[in-house]
Amino acid sequence: MGGSLVSCSDETIDTTPVEFIPASIICGDSAKIAQFVNNIYSYLPKGYNRLGGNSMVAAATDEAVHAVKGTSEAELWATGGWDANYTRDNTFSDCYTGIRRSFVFEEQIFPYIDDIVMTPVGKNLYYGQMLFLRAYFNFELLKRYGGYPLVKKSLSTNEDLQIPRSTYDVCVDYIVGLCDEAAGLLPLSHVDNQLGRATKGAALALKARVLLYAASPLFNDSSKPEDNPEHGKYNPAKWEKAAEASAAVINLKNTNGTNVYALYTAGTGYDAFFYILTSNSEIILSRMEAASNTVERLNGPVSITNGEGGTCPSLDLVNDYGMITGVPFDWNNPVHAANPFTGRDPRFEKSILYNGATWMNSMVIETFEGGKDLAGNKATRSGFYLRKFLNINARWNAPTGTTQHCFPLLRYGEILLNYAEAMNEAYGPDVDPKGYGITARAAVQLIRKRAGLTANTDLLLNVPAGNKDAMRDAVRHERRIELAFEEHRHLDVRRWKIAESAFNRPVSGLKIVKNSNGTYTYTSQIVEQRVFTPEMYLYPFPQSEISRNKNLIQNTGW
Repeated sequence: MGGSLVSCSDETIDTTPVEFIPASIICGDSAKIAQFVNNIYSYLPKGYNRLGGNSMVAAATDEAVHAVKGTSEAELWATGGWDANYTRDNTFSDCYTGIRRSFVFEEQIFPYIDDIVMTPVGKNLYYGQMLFLRAYFNFELLKRYGGYPLVKKSLSTNEDLQIPRSTYDVCVDYIVGLCDEAAGLLPLSHVDNQLGRATKGAALALKARVLLYAASPLFNDSSKPEDNPEHGKYNPAKWEKAAEASAAVINLKNTNGTNVYALYTAGTGYDAFFYILTSNSEIILSRMEAASNTVERLNGPVSITNGEGGTCPSLDLVNDYGMITGVPFDWNNPVHAANPFTGRDPRFEKSILYNGATWMNSMVIETFEGGKDLAGNKATRSGFYLRKFLNINARWNAPTGTTQHCFPLLRYGEILLNYAEAMNEAYGPDVDPKGYGITARAAVQLIRKRAGLTANTDLLLNVPAGNKDAMRDAVRHERRIELAFEEHRHLDVRRWKIAESAFNRPVSGLKIVKNSNGTYTYTSQIVEQRVFTPEMYLYPFPQSEISRNKNLIQNTGW
């Protein structure tokens, strides 16, 4: 993706480093230092079609299905085809590799960088990034497995590597401590040719996400009061800490007193910021890669030569996009049903390609029976194609073109929703007792107004004043729509402890028949059966790791 991350060398964030160079050589060469650090960033989550079979995480949730049946990791994951021997979304090795390399930098490189090679300010800037990256990798483990073997230094082969799992709260405290330390060393921003590096805001945003998860029902359950590897000690005040952490990001100021972050509203707004890298105050941290058209090709409609179909949004998700007036969409409403893709939440058209939508400036999507986008074994199974993330300027057939992308690892829209959820659980929807400057309701309003919802003054029609339960439902709905396909849903549904109802049921698509008079008949149909059982709330540790570490206790049920 565009805006390569460059420091003292020409190496980008994904460059493979020179392996096994002695630390003494690295610390004497600013270019090699930059190369070493850049490589550690390459272990951050890749996003997009990162699962086997070029599938997206979204296709393992109720957001989507993968176009080609029986070929993707997402489908195997969603239909129950996983266990300790056949893991899915397995980042275990990458996370520990990233953690180990961060300690190599801290212990073998950082202390020996001469002030002539790099100023003390530059050294601390790199050190802050190492702390942030270590925190990120640790949280990637925590959010999947619960408590894990906590490693706080480089380990050699002659040391005891039989490390037991730490408790959940101990892991949380460790990650939060890394974030706090990193935030004290990192700048508010970087120059454009340093895009993708961690900032103070990124460290604070990661802390906010960690504390939100720690406060959530899966990990903060009143019926399970003790702190163990699978959940923390119950404490309702954890919601207050989560709210405070998100507020710190919301209220983070530039030196001139303006807010560092804001929702992106330029251009077409909601969809544009995924490939706008500069002058984008919504993106807190992005995954950086070279410019390409890969995302577009892998998820492209099949009527375009070599379009792979890819991630096909589900009817279940489509039905949850409300009307622009703020009311829910309803197939039983004859006005809605007659023209189901008009007058919807503007994020619908910016996220999903539907029958009749215009794509690539001129082509019209046809997902009705016999339509050109429903032909062949790679055609959508749900009646919809992905639009979110895709840039009309990225073409893989003549005239070809590549474009920048911006997979958001941390963004301000999420922070507002994190804040709204935590504030509501701690204090309710309409009060701000700590003086953070915004209520839970107001935070959601900002998201919905940016989306383009126009009617009703507060755009939350179903949330009476002071009603915490109604606001909880509203926040969860807003996360589903605003953060669709951004790798939040599979974990949100788990941490809310509703996955046994949300994921343990079939995923639906839309059968569309074009009538002789030009109208359409719409019928819901099941496109994929799904399985979710209680042990799936946490991932299984890979059996290879269980076999290697006799003190690594597997998660319950696996």
